[in-house]
Amino acid sequence: MQIEKLSDNWLFERHAQSTIRAWLRQLRYFYFKRAWGGHANDGDEFQVAFSFTDRQDLIKKVGQLGLTLNTIPEDFPRPAIGQPYPADEYNKFKHEIKQFTDLEQPGHSMIFGHKAFIWVQDHSIHITISGTRDDNRYEVTEDDFNVCIQLEKQFDNLGWAKTIDKSLEKSVCCLSRAKYPELYGEETIVPT
Repeated sequence: MQIEKLSDNWLFERHAQSTIRAWLRQLRYFYFKRAWGGHANDGDEFQVAFSFTDRQDLIKKVGQLGLTLNTIPEDFPRPAIGQPYPADEYNKFKHEIKQFTDLEQPGHSMIFGHKAFIWVQDHSIHITISGTRDDNRYEVTEDDFNVCIQLEKQFDNLGWAKTIDKSLEKSVCCLSRAKYPELYGEETIVPT
């Protein structure tokens, strides 16, 4: 059984419907993603993904964010699949980009003066914003929303509007216009 939409009770548990609708109407690049919850160990976040064509394009776009992708030496230790590691030992490993295993994932980064989490997936660069106010990566606040607005201005300057990867919209947790059109409309808001 596939869930088509999250329940209103879950969607508006942490933020008023009017707040979420205001965010959605103003964001042009970022999506608000509501946590799946439970044992998924995920949190609410704002996220955008930009496509890239090849290694050169990836390096160029990451560079435009003010970041450099680090190279992982061939002889650098890698975790063995199925072997457990204590957290402090596991944290010493570098996380490779799946398409380019000699390049390290950016992870927690600063872009245009703001904290962001950057993760490269197949042909897309995912930028996630959460925890701006208090480093609580499981919750979003108006501070996170304001960071998204500021970053969107930077993306405009980079001309990245046409490279937005819409695959995020496939997730039921992504409050996209495609899945939740009622949140973008002008109809009366029901108090929560």
